Amino acid sequence: MRNKLINRFIGAIDDRDEYQQQEIYKELALSGMLLWYLTMLLMVVGLIVDTIHNKLSFLTPALFIINMVYAGIIMSRLRKKQLDDTDCASIEEYEEKKKRLKKSSTFGGVLWGLFMLIFMQYVFPYLSTGEIDVSWLKVLIWGIGGLFFGSMMYWFSKSKLQKHF
Repeated sequence: MRNKLINRFIGAIDDRDEYQQQEIYKELALSGMLLWYLTMLLMVVGLIVDTIHNKLSFLTPALFIINMVYAGIIMSRLRKKQLDDTDCASIEEYEEKKKRLKKSSTFGGVLWGLFMLIFMQYVFPYLSTGEIDVSWLKVLIWGIGGLFFGSMMYWFSKSKLQKHF
């Protein structure tokens, strides 16, 4: 069924050889990721437009639900086949990958906290009421949220490092 669906999608009449299938899968994976990011961008734009008009349209939550269901399905399939695990052959490689994870998780947590602070305290209040709503308490709350987000990213990613030494 998968081959029939792919053949119809790409406009082929008969089955592709192994190399062609591999290249088709690569292109479909890339286009799927690009479409996911595009729909996430559309969701943010829809949320901004909804905020300006002080209403919530069907489009914004629908895009959110579609994207989260799609991401959940993909992640569960990857985890089921253990395709998200990273093998480490030596202690040095494990420590180096752990260090990279710590750096990227810290960056991700700071970026998330900053993004949430800017959007939730500056952009959305300004667009909806014309007033900016910021206090040190809210900066602290989003900072702690970013720290929590980065820590969870690090903990989850570290659990996927497989020691084979």
